[in-house]
Amino acid sequence: MFFKAKHMRVVLAGAALALGLSVFGSSADARELPSQKHLKVAIFSVNGASPSIHEMIESAVKAAKARGWTVETYDGNGDQVATNNQVNTFITRGFNALINIASDNHEMAGVIANADKHHIPFVSTFSGLVPGITVDIGDNNVVDGAISASEMVARLNGKGHVVKLNWTVLPALAERDRGFWAVVKGYPGIKVTSIQVKVPGQVQDTYNRLTDLLHRYHNIGAVWVGWDEIAIPAVRAIQQAKSHAFVVSEDGIPPVFDLIREHTPMALTVAYDVKGMGVAAVQAVADAVDGKTFAEHQIYKRPCLITRQTVPPKGELPNYKTCALFSADIELK
Repeated sequence: MFFKAKHMRVVLAGAALALGLSVFGSSADARELPSQKHLKVAIFSVNGASPSIHEMIESAVKAAKARGWTVETYDGNGDQVATNNQVNTFITRGFNALINIASDNHEMAGVIANADKHHIPFVSTFSGLVPGITVDIGDNNVVDGAISASEMVARLNGKGHVVKLNWTVLPALAERDRGFWAVVKGYPGIKVTSIQVKVPGQVQDTYNRLTDLLHRYHNIGAVWVGWDEIAIPAVRAIQQAKSHAFVVSEDGIPPVFDLIREHTPMALTVAYDVKGMGVAAVQAVADAVDGKTFAEHQIYKRPCLITRQTVPPKGELPNYKTCALFSADIELK
């Protein structure tokens, strides 16, 4: 009888192992990934109030909390030194991962080195490729700037006075600027008045600077802006000056979709999945914590060209998997 009982225990143990189970519990418990455990994650930006940046922060916070992680956020309100100091504090406090939303990684080199020294993943969005980061996620900003500039030049038939408003301190905006110039330099008939807006205070500064230019020059045909937030005051300035100029931009925030839909001077924006960027950043943290290595330390998501023909209904977002990126795909359907 003892032999039979012992034999039965051996058979049951073997069956359990064959099913991937342990006699002491499931092997799934033993194989729990680090990202499935409780993590402390810091999500921060030097300029968290900007609409697209704020939306990325919010989506990243939601995605991280959905995993059961503890999240703390920080907004530097335009102060890079304060942002760097706070992130170093997060490192000292033993946070498991850092997510930088659109703060210049070049200005955070010391922080990135500190994170690397403590083996803490440093994931960023729209912040630039520098040594030591885990990965930077964005869309290809040079391409975005070139697409918006190409569409603008086409609408001007290759000649006219253009105002360019941007803040090239942020790497993503500097890249868009390079895309703009790569296109415009090929058209000698395009005259450019280039303005570096003040940040913080970018909304009011855009409105004031453009209003002044519209009163001084009555031949302005188009306004190219580096990001959607300042497209809104640009449209307001054009409307109040009763100018025929139009605006092109990049980002894809709902208020700009509204302006396009309402047939204002807002002609188009090159949009990307703003919420998806925050979610992707959290996924990158999970992958890094679980030991994944990234073959490329800067990766891109697909953008869309949003015009009056392609702007989604109010309250909806574009389908970033299927939307058109070039005007011929829109006009020649």
